[in-house]
This record gives sequence, structure tokens and C-alpha cells, in this order.
Amino acid sequence: MKTLRRQVAVTLFLAMIATWVTVFSLIYLEQTRAETGLSDRDLRDAAQKALLSLPTSLLQARPSSEDRFELPYSNRFDGESFNFQVWALADKRLLVQSPWAPDYPLIQDFHNGFEDVTLRGERWRAYSVADADGRIQVQFAKSEAQLRTETAARMRNGLAFLSVLFLILTGLTWLVMRRAFRPVDRARDAILSRPAMDLTPLPTSGMPGELQPFIQSINSLLERLSASLDRERRFLADAAHELRTPLAAMSTYAELAVRSDTPRARGEAVDKLRDVATRTTRLAEQLLDQARTEAQSEGRAEPVALDRLSEMIVRDSEALAKRKNQRISLDTHAAMVNGNVDALGVLLRNLLDNALRYTPEGGRVAVSCGPLPDGGAQLSVADNGPGIAPPERERVFDRFYRKAGTIERGSGIGLSLVAQIAAKHHAKIEWGPGLDGHGVGITIAFPASGA
Repeated sequence: MKTLRRQVAVTLFLAMIATWVTVFSLIYLEQTRAETGLSDRDLRDAAQKALLSLPTSLLQARPSSEDRFELPYSNRFDGESFNFQVWALADKRLLVQSPWAPDYPLIQDFHNGFEDVTLRGERWRAYSVADADGRIQVQFAKSEAQLRTETAARMRNGLAFLSVLFLILTGLTWLVMRRAFRPVDRARDAILSRPAMDLTPLPTSGMPGELQPFIQSINSLLERLSASLDRERRFLADAAHELRTPLAAMSTYAELAVRSDTPRARGEAVDKLRDVATRTTRLAEQLLDQARTEAQSEGRAEPVALDRLSEMIVRDSEALAKRKNQRISLDTHAAMVNGNVDALGVLLRNLLDNALRYTPEGGRVAVSCGPLPDGGAQLSVADNGPGIAPPERERVFDRFYRKAGTIERGSGIGLSLVAQIAAKHHAKIEWGPGLDGHGVGITIAFPASGA
């Protein structure tokens, strides 16, 4: 498995190898570069120092053709690898030479500077320099074999130095990486050591700036996970609380039906059992809708045609309206919103269910939708039922709030779902008049797409 630590280590190792090779190559080029390289500089320095160290008697003398001079330190030069000559430029006479130097000039035309020459069948590197008066010239030459030997020795020394430096840098890099990744190790240990259900945020103090966004992202995930678990616990608590009573009632009516002595009593018990079962089914559906709505992400948005959605929901609700001889009218115009089609279906279904439930038998419910002047859309449900008093209108959106003084027994969840879904879609809930001078109307105003 690839790890960040390994990737950083490999990258740094390759970078050090590349640096090591580059420096080694530069050292080699510095050793072997013509005229400005270290080997040529040594040859030039030796010739210039030899010129300056010639005895005064030699510089002032005007020897005859038979006269010869020898430097007192001429035996220091190894003739097999290093030769020198001192020439009188006026008459091209050889004044001084090393033991193994030839009698002819190393550089034939006596020019000052470097030249590659052949001596005893081997390649030599030669350098000549004359004094300021142009009377005497010193010529030095070193075999290329000797130059290669010296270069190899220098390269071995450089290689040893670079190898030691490389090992030191490797150790320092390991220490720096270990120190740099210590906050990551602390964060890992903090996560591994905590209990499974501990979703408290990770500490960010002492973390380097590069790790702060990463730790904050983990904390954000932990917060969302904690909120999700809270929703699940709340859902289970709500479901247990709300289903306890209808389930007990179903058990009671079932017992009555079994123990009834007459068909009439048995039928009444069965009818009540059926009503409780219907309400319980609706309650379970609303609890599930609530759980899904709370868990939905606001980012899941897609174009939704409110007019088509309204037609579908109204068609599904007609059977419920027929039970109380109610009528549902539909007035739709093309209207698009960005949202979650399932959540919007739950919103309209609960608005319509609430209106049908509290509107008396033979009543009327109107559903309409259409565009708004600002580019948004609206969805309205109005009825001619008993209505909702203004002081109660805000409270009906609270979870498990039930309006007092009505014969209908609701769960108190439907309108709270409407409020949650509207908030997730950044929509506003507006109150309006009902139908025929009675009831109430609720309008959901959606913002324009992209707003």
C-alpha cells in the first residue's frame, strides 16, 4: 500500500541521488575542462611558478651555445609523467630541461598557452609561458595518463566526500520526516484509541497548517455522522412514542373483536381496528418520510416540473377524497423548480392530506401551481374547512403539534415535514385565504433556479 511517508521518502531519495550525480558530474567537468579545468590550472600554475623561481643568474646570463644550466630542483620532476624545458627565445637555445625531456621544443612554435603534443608515442598536455621581456620561455608538459590518474584520484576523494555527505543527509532526512509526520501519527493514535461511538471532533491544536484542512474535513464528517445518528435515535424514540398508543388500541380492538358475542359488536370492533390500522399506517409512512427528509442532502437538486408532480399527487389522493365525498380541483401552469422530486412529492402529499383530513364531508380542496414574476414558482393548497386561527399558524409546523378541538386525530408530523422540505429548498411558506370564505390556504413560494 502506498503511503505518503513512503512517497515523500522516495521523492527525497531520488532528489538526493539526482543532486549527487549532478554534483559529481560538475566535479568531473571541472577537472577535465580545457584551460579552465583543475588539471590545466595546475599545469599553468606550475609553469608560472617555475618561471618566477628561475635563478637570477639564469635570467641575466647570456650563455653561449655550449653553456647549459640545470635547476637545482630538477630531480624533483618525474620524467616519465612530467617534463619541463627552459628556452632562450632569441636564439632558440635550450637552457634547462628535466632529465627525460626531449632536446626539441615541447611546443614547436614557442607560442604561449596550451597545446596537446605527442611525446614518445604518447599524448601529453603542454603549456608554455614567457617572461615579460620575451627572452625566456618555460614549457611544461604532463602525460595524459598521469592527468587521468590525478583526475581519478580527485574523483575518488570527491566520491568519498559525497558518499559521506549523502549518508548524513539521508539520516537528517529521516529525522526530519519522522518529526514532520509526528502530528499525523498523533491524529492516527487519537482516532484508533477512541471508542467506536465517540464522534467528538479531533483536536486541531498543535497541527501544522497543511494538516488543518484535513483534520477539519474529518471533524466535519464526524459532525455529519453524529447528526445522522442523532436523527436515527430521535426517529426511533419518536416512532416508539407515537406508535405505542395506536398499537395498544389495535390490540384492544382485536381482543374485543375476538370476545364479542354478537355480530354487531364484532363488526364495530373490526371497524375501529381498521381505522386505527389506517391511522397507524399513515403515521408510519410519515415517520419514514420524516427520516428520509432529514437525511436528504441539499445538494441533490434536479429540475422538477411542479405541474406534472401536482397532477400525479392529486390523482393518487382522489380515492381518499371520495371517502368523505370531497372534491379536489386542480389548476396548473408550467412551472419548474430545482429540487428533489421525492421530497417535493412528500410536501404536496402532506399538504393535500392535511386539507382533506380537516375539511368536512362534502368539502372542497383546490390545488394550483404556476410561475412567479421573479422566475420562481409557487404551489398552493386551499380548502373550505374550519381553518387555522392566526395565533396557531406558526405552531402547526412544530413536530407532533395537534390542533385542539377537532374530531380528526392527526399525527402532528405532516406540516412539520412540509416546513422541513420547504426550508431545504429555500422556499417560503405563506398563509392565504381559504375557499368560499372558509378554511385556509398555504402557498409555498420557490426561488428562481440558480438563485
